[in-house]
Amino acid sequence: MKTLKIIAAFLLFLLPLNIFAGGQQEVPESVDAAGGTEAVEELRVVSLAPNITEVIFALGKGDALVGRTDWCNYPPEASDVATVGSIQQPSIEAIIELEPDIIIASTHAPKDIADQLTASGLDVRYYYGPEEFEGVYEVIRLVGADLGAEAEAEALVADMSSRYEAIRKLSENYTDKPSVYYAIGFGEGGDWTAGGDTFIGQMLEVAGGENIAADISGWSYSLEKLVEKQPDIIIVGQALKDLFIGSPFYSELEAVKNGRVYGINEDTISRQGPRLIEGIEQLNAIFQEK
Repeated sequence: MKTLKIIAAFLLFLLPLNIFAGGQQEVPESVDAAGGTEAVEELRVVSLAPNITEVIFALGKGDALVGRTDWCNYPPEASDVATVGSIQQPSIEAIIELEPDIIIASTHAPKDIADQLTASGLDVRYYYGPEEFEGVYEVIRLVGADLGAEAEAEALVADMSSRYEAIRKLSENYTDKPSVYYAIGFGEGGDWTAGGDTFIGQMLEVAGGENIAADISGWSYSLEKLVEKQPDIIIVGQALKDLFIGSPFYSELEAVKNGRVYGINEDTISRQGPRLIEGIEQLNAIFQEK
């Protein structure tokens, strides 16, 4: 049962429910002694998504974060920030009590919660990057603008982009790319992977693999197709690796028999945040072991 909850939680974070973006507004300003304006130093921010929390800390603005969801578990310092509940059921009362200047959400913030927060006079913003790796750059820049950290955002994007291009150019020269399957979910809940039109699917390809699910759209797959295509390598979340290897049907796959099932930290390839580049580098290292 615990394992099913892990898979369900992971799928919830991946599969879009409410994809929309709120209008970007300027960082709150105050009038200085000369009559000009300056950014408010004590900006108070509530994050309603793990990737947003990671971006905030990566921009060096962790001190501005006064509230987060239960799923916001990285970096470790995030645990010191007050929690407002889950992504799907954050506490409106807890959020209001924190008196935030800005509330930043991503894919799964419920519309009714957002409407209630907005009706309370709070500034709610939704950022969900396009379904491609580069979409994370847009999210970083938007959050950077919200926090008055445009320079930090550009520096972070430049670092990620440079590392991304290095991996892309390296993998372009591979002559024998391994076929790969990413097992997001499996078993009773069905088979789920990253199709060719997903940012994770793109990451598998850029890292030097041949995604066997590149010909599908979205995330739903089938055991029959998996057995038919017999990938050289299977990627699965570290917490689910042993379960996958020992499960009926999956245990008979050639990749399992050959010891080519690799467990990874799925947060580094599922959260559209700064650690996506670490995910690509991790995948590239695995694929080069072929």
